[in-house]
Amino acid sequence: MSGITPFDTQLRKVDVDKMFKDYLSDAEKIYEKCKEKGIVALLYGSIAVYYKVKDNKLSSDIMKFYRRSGPQDVNFIVRTEDREKFKQVMYNLDYTPYFHLEKTLGNIVSMFFKEEKVVRAYYFNEMRFSHVIPVNWNSEFTLNEEDLLLSKLQIHFTLDKHLSDVISLLLKYDIEGNKIIELTSADWGLWKDVTDNLLKARDLVVRLITDQVKEREVNASNLKARKTSRKDNEFPKEAQLEAYSRR
Repeated sequence: MSGITPFDTQLRKVDVDKMFKDYLSDAEKIYEKCKEKGIVALLYGSIAVYYKVKDNKLSSDIMKFYRRSGPQDVNFIVRTEDREKFKQVMYNLDYTPYFHLEKTLGNIVSMFFKEEKVVRAYYFNEMRFSHVIPVNWNSEFTLNEEDLLLSKLQIHFTLDKHLSDVISLLLKYDIEGNKIIELTSADWGLWKDVTDNLLKARDLVVRLITDQVKEREVNASNLKARKTSRKDNEFPKEAQLEAYSRR
């Protein structure tokens, strides 16, 4: 289930750094309120990855490069028994629920809106996305590094943004991978997705330089086009004087 973002996001010039900081700030406020109420909820997704790697320039640059429109949403996984209390926290923070989703799947997932921000919460005692993966609930604020990496590697149909998260995490952290080995050795489907996505991540590393060059070329071309457009639309001073003299 994808996040919902404003329809004109692609058309606006986006300050990606500011967006990530704003979304992270909102996530921290939600988490602190949850702690006050004894609610067990952990952040995952792109904002969690950003929080983990933001002090490593190379890692954060890579993940943001493949999210040039900024983050889509804030994602929490919440223990099933804390579902209703989490919803109440969101209401108290002035978030509006997606009512249709609440009526149909509100026992599993919720979406909350506040201005242009979207918060998504899954009510699971373990990750239940493409595969079932146990969660270390003793982590603080976000899924721990290995669970966060697994949350990306278990995706069946990955996009470049997911793979860039894998690269960013592996650049920043020396993850032992014991849990990954244990789970993949007992689940062929998970093993297939994890190994496929690691290979795709390696391919993305090779492609990264090419993508950055293309991005610079596109930006240069767009800048040139804007300058040409402004020049063509300028009204010559001689014509302005002539028009004024005829009044």
